[in-house]
Formats: sequence, structure tokens, C-alpha cells
Amino acid sequence: MIKALIIQHRRKILFSLLILAVLFYSLGTGFSFFYRLLFTLVLLVIIGYGWAWLNLRGLEVRLTRLGTRGRVGDYLEGQIQMINRARLPKSWLEVVEDTDLAEPGGRTVALVKGQVRSFRIATYLARRGIYRTGQVRVTARDPFGLFRLSRTFLNDQSYTVLPRTVPLPDLDRRFANLPSDSVFSRRTPAITPESSTVRDYAHGDSLRRIHWPYTARMNRLMVKEFDIGVSAQAWILLDMERRSHVGEPPDNTEELAVTVAASLVQHWDETAVPVGLAANSADLWMLNPDRRPAQLGILMETLAGIRADGSLSLERFIYDLRPHLSGFNTLMVITASRRPEWTSALVSLRRQGINVTVCYVDPTSFTGSGGESSTGMTGQAVADYLAQHDIPIYVVRRDEDINHALSRPLTISGARIPESSSAPEDPAPVAGPGPVAGRVA
Repeated sequence: MIKALIIQHRRKILFSLLILAVLFYSLGTGFSFFYRLLFTLVLLVIIGYGWAWLNLRGLEVRLTRLGTRGRVGDYLEGQIQMINRARLPKSWLEVVEDTDLAEPGGRTVALVKGQVRSFRIATYLARRGIYRTGQVRVTARDPFGLFRLSRTFLNDQSYTVLPRTVPLPDLDRRFANLPSDSVFSRRTPAITPESSTVRDYAHGDSLRRIHWPYTARMNRLMVKEFDIGVSAQAWILLDMERRSHVGEPPDNTEELAVTVAASLVQHWDETAVPVGLAANSADLWMLNPDRRPAQLGILMETLAGIRADGSLSLERFIYDLRPHLSGFNTLMVITASRRPEWTSALVSLRRQGINVTVCYVDPTSFTGSGGESSTGMTGQAVADYLAQHDIPIYVVRRDEDINHALSRPLTISGARIPESSSAPEDPAPVAGPGPVAGRVA
């Protein structure tokens, strides 16, 4: 398209120079030949412009498309239908969908009176996001190639491209510490709807825990043991602080972190685990876990439009999220931050009985550097520090299988995070929780 515009621009310049030259000779010599040639050239200009203008009149354009959402790797398909309602035939019409999804591909058509032409269009969805689609741009040309007039039909609509997801059949149960396809439970001192077993009454047990039918049968006091069961909820904290991410889109730590988050959301939705999302982007997001069928779509659409443009630090955001968490929750932190301050905030949550896991998106796999700067993440020391406080950490690298990376945590002796020259013994704590402004659901 750009090449065609350049060629057309050159033609206009050459044709204008030709008219000026003929006008100069007409006025300078007075020969009737030059005057006739000048009138002919001007008439060609009028006919060419009128031809292109009339080609855009009397057209009816329709665009048929199913759905307003797609996923990375799919195609945005539709069908364009054009009808000529005018008496004059149409020729040299270039039809494209006016969208910011990708470089549009056009189709050239010609129509006689009352003719209907239909054709399919397909655009590859390469990047997640919210895009403008639905408008159709028709461009008409004259036979001399001097003019290109365009007209836009239909109203634009938004189209959401959801992030790519990866199946996680081998997801480590410790990463969620929640019920999954396999049998997994965890005892809790609180009373929940899930009762796992009964035992003899012990001094100090609440009377609310007594299983009266079983007590009558055994002729002694029996109490119920409870599991977290399906009352447990999962939180995904996606670090979208601007300074945490490296690389150029679409191949950067931001996209890989979003892919990991979307894969986890998809996995827990399939296993009926309520999952919520928190992100410290420019608009702070806190979407509480929910069992509604629409929850998956809400989270996926949020991940589609989220960007690494936040200014709130990860450690501060962790403290802001703390009032929304309880002992029934598991917090999964997905970050590429090379700053160690956020580790102390996670340790404080772990001491409160909240299950915490970390998925670390290795930034060095995108920059190609072998180590971190003195102000960056302290690699082995941070992994050891988290492991000592019972916080498993998983590392995902560029072009690495996400399912394999999340199938087993790192160990103290086998950490895969790159090391740096210095590491603190215990990262200093940061300020406590503060108010959160943004979108809370």
C-alpha cells in the first residue's frame, strides 16, 4: 500500500509539471495546439476525479462476524458483502478492513448494477490486547492512476485478543496447595463445610465440632476434623511494575508473565477452584475469587488489556493486598523483578499462615546477560531465603516449556536464578499497608 501511494504521488507531480509546462508554452507562443493540449489535460483531471468520486457512491457494505473475542494464535475471520445500488458500474475498488490489529490486506473488486460480491477475510492474531475492528474502508481509483479516494463504512467495534494459554497437566500441587484433579487436602483448625474425618474428643475442643450422630453410635464424644477443601481460594499477583520488565514486545518478560497467569487461571477454572487476580499496573486491579461462570471471561479480558506500566512497587502492593487474604488463600506471585525487597513482604504473609508461592520470570533469558547488576535480584541468596521460609519458587525462562517449569520448585542447592556479586542476609522490611486506588471487584 505504501509503495502504491508513492507511485501515485510521483504521477501527480509529473502530471502537474506537464500541465505547468503546457500552460507556459501556451501563454508564451499562443499556438492553438498547446491550448488544446492544456484543455485536454485539465479535462482528464476532472474526469479522473469524477470517476473515483462516483465509484464510491451507491455502495452498500456489510460485515458479518461471530464473536468479539479471540485468542493469540487464532484468526479473526469475517465475511464482507458489497452491493452496488447505483446505475453506473464500479471498477478499481480496493476493499480492506480498517483495523489496528495488523497490516490490512485488501481485495480488489468490480461491480455492475445490482451485483452482490462476498468474500472472506482472516487476520492472524499475534498479540493480546483490545483492538479496533469492524470498519470497512473502500478506496476508488481513476483509470489514469492520479486519484485515490477513500470512504469508510460501518461503525468500529472493540475486539479483545485473549492471551495465549498453556495446558498445565503436571502443575506441582505445592504451587497451589489447593484441591486439584488428584486427592489433596489440608487440615485446618477452623470450621469449614468440608469434614474429612472424626476423632475422639480432646480437652479444649469446641462443642460445635462434636459429631452427634457418631457420638451416639460410639457412646463417647467424637469430634469432626475439617479440611480447607473447596472453601480454599487462589490469588494470582501479577507484577506489572514498569521497572520490573525487560525486552521488546511481543517477546519480553511482560508477555511471558501474562501467559503464565492466563495458563494458571485456565487450569484452576477447569478444576473448579475460585481464583482472583491482582496486578499493580497503572490501573490497580483486585478481582476477588469467585465461582461465577463469568469469572474466567472477566479475568481473561483483564489479562488481555493489562500492561507493564505501573509505578507502585511490588512489595508495597503485597502489603496492600494483605487485608484481602486469609488462611484459606494461596497467593501466587508472578514477577520478573530483580529487586530483593519484595521477599520480606512475602515472608510476613507466610508467617500469618497464608500459603505463598513465587513464579520468577528470568529476565536474563531475554537480555542475554549472564548475571545481574549490584542493584538487581540476588539470585541464589533470594532463592535460599524464600526456601528457608517454606516459600517454593519456580523459574520460567524464554522459550522454555511452562508446564515443565511449574512442575517442580527450585531447591536450595539447585536454584536456577542467576547469581550476582552480593546478597543481603535478610531483606529489610518495607512500609506497611496503605490505601489502594484503582479497580476493585
